[in-house]
Amino acid sequence: MFCSPYFLFISYKLGTIKMEDYENDLLRQMQNEIFTRLFPVIVYIAVLAFVGLIGNVLAMVFYTLESKRTTTVNLIIVLSIVDFNVCVFLIPKLVEMIVNIGHSQKFLCKVTQFVSLWTIATSCFLLWIIAIERHRKICKPFAKQITIPAVKYIVGGIVIFSLVLAVRTLIIYDIVVLEIPVSQINRTIIGYFCTVTDDPNLKFIASIFYALDFLLILMIWITIIVTYSNAVFTILKRRIKRKRVSQKIQQNIKCEDTTIKNGNSFWHIPHNKNISGEEYTETSYGNDDALTNSSLDGTHQPPLDGTHQSPLDGTHQPPLDGTHQPPSVPAVNEREVSFATPSRRNGKYIRKASLKNVAVKCVTERNLTIMMFVASMVFILSFAPFFVVRVIMRNYVGSGIDYELKAGVQFALKLPFLNSVFNPVIYCIFNPKFRKFLKRVFCWSWQ
Repeated sequence: MFCSPYFLFISYKLGTIKMEDYENDLLRQMQNEIFTRLFPVIVYIAVLAFVGLIGNVLAMVFYTLESKRTTTVNLIIVLSIVDFNVCVFLIPKLVEMIVNIGHSQKFLCKVTQFVSLWTIATSCFLLWIIAIERHRKICKPFAKQITIPAVKYIVGGIVIFSLVLAVRTLIIYDIVVLEIPVSQINRTIIGYFCTVTDDPNLKFIASIFYALDFLLILMIWITIIVTYSNAVFTILKRRIKRKRVSQKIQQNIKCEDTTIKNGNSFWHIPHNKNISGEEYTETSYGNDDALTNSSLDGTHQPPLDGTHQSPLDGTHQPPLDGTHQPPSVPAVNEREVSFATPSRRNGKYIRKASLKNVAVKCVTERNLTIMMFVASMVFILSFAPFFVVRVIMRNYVGSGIDYELKAGVQFALKLPFLNSVFNPVIYCIFNPKFRKFLKRVFCWSWQ
């Protein structure tokens, strides 16, 4: 009789332990179900993360060792370094999806979110600066450009500003307790997940930061669309103009040299043989020495070196008084030979017009602009679903396990990371030298 309370206490403890073990088994079973549901997304992101790690390392090596250092190339090198770090911190994100409702490490949750936002924000602002630099290079080649020494100051400012933006994740991200109902035991089990805190006092602050993020991303979107639209339009417009000028010149000029013949004297008028309109050189238009022995006023001056040649039939006899009367030369329309005898003013104008088209006509600059334009479009497409899911749908659909851990939602939330994965793939598509570099590297590794 005296031992019955003790045995009741022991029985209660054993029952409690068995119930806790049973709840833990149910929690692990729930984790496995969520993992199975997210498994395709986990595998897909893991493969892309591996491609991004390798691709960004190769991009860093190529643009550092194999490319001429320009402002854009230096920015791409920094972008590759940042994208590599983004891909590295995509690995903890995969671990979060694997453990899902069993994530209880608060410190790891906050640090992962902080570094991830820091690197992603840096990548976004670098794409923004590259868009501005490409626009000035193509549309305003004579305006003040971003110099190579200025790149380090710009990058430093971007890194510091992104760091300040990322500090808020240490406040608004936390381990959220999830109450998961289980119909088998008519109770709820407790799970843990790393996401935006559900504290009512911090919910308004989180909404303000999301609004700030949206405004910054919207600014970057508008800048990218406007700058690259003008750059691509300028490239196409000047390409069409060059083709029209080339066709017009080829129709008017049927031969390489133009010769004006008068009686027994010949006047040879050379012109630039490169009539395609693709390139002008200073030597094509800056030399008027070939015309110093003739003039349009009808006077003829013999060459100073005494190499004046008489007509082939030998009928030319100088007058007895010793004066030399040259045969009259008909008046020539100045417009007809203006292409052959441009003035120094026209030569300067032609050279200036040629310099204005250098940035557009250069194949490297054109391909570089189109490549970064595509990378920026992928950036826009990556962030649009993220804001729809994180900001808009979260306020109307709600949060919790039923929303946060859906496969489609998790994929949309990881798209900003995948933007850094796609960049080296875009470099490979639009840069033939980078493709040759990859072939050389992989062939060497295979051998």
